Amino acid sequence: MRILVVILSCFFWVPLASAEKELHKSHQANSSTADTRILVVYPPEVKAYAFANMRRHLEALAEIMVAFSNAQYGQAADIADNKLGVDSHGATACRVHGDHSMPMLPISEGGHVEHHMAKLMPEGWWGLGQNMHVSANEFANKARDAAKNGGADITLASVALAKITQQCVACHSSYRMQ
Repeated sequence: MRILVVILSCFFWVPLASAEKELHKSHQANSSTADTRILVVYPPEVKAYAFANMRRHLEALAEIMVAFSNAQYGQAADIADNKLGVDSHGATACRVHGDHSMPMLPISEGGHVEHHMAKLMPEGWWGLGQNMHVSANEFANKARDAAKNGGADITLASVALAKITQQCVACHSSYRMQ
């Protein structure tokens, strides 16, 4: 029995080690090329807020995926609407982008970090963020439809969920912060 375990582990270990080595080589090759993403420079408080906001987006996506994979489509929809949708707190910077009616007070004097982020956000970043929030609402609608029909057709909801993450990938492939 031990010999069988050793033999079987070789079949799994060798391809895994090979794949890991290739991944490491790929990362080394990519790190030697210049980073061509657009650099966005925010003041430290705004940068910290932006990173925290993106982490909250990732946490929401993880919650959505757990609920969705457990066939809790209504719960996945609620999370998408409340934590990622256009009216969620996380979308504040995308909602106020271009609203120049509010003065840009220093953050220390009551200026809102979200407004600073929005006013300094590149147009393309805003567009991708807005698309992500809209995609979250679209997913929520499709997930609610799946909940109503007992999950008989979750394909549309699955496609809509993928569209959310595609917006994240597009943004992170286009922009970087320093």
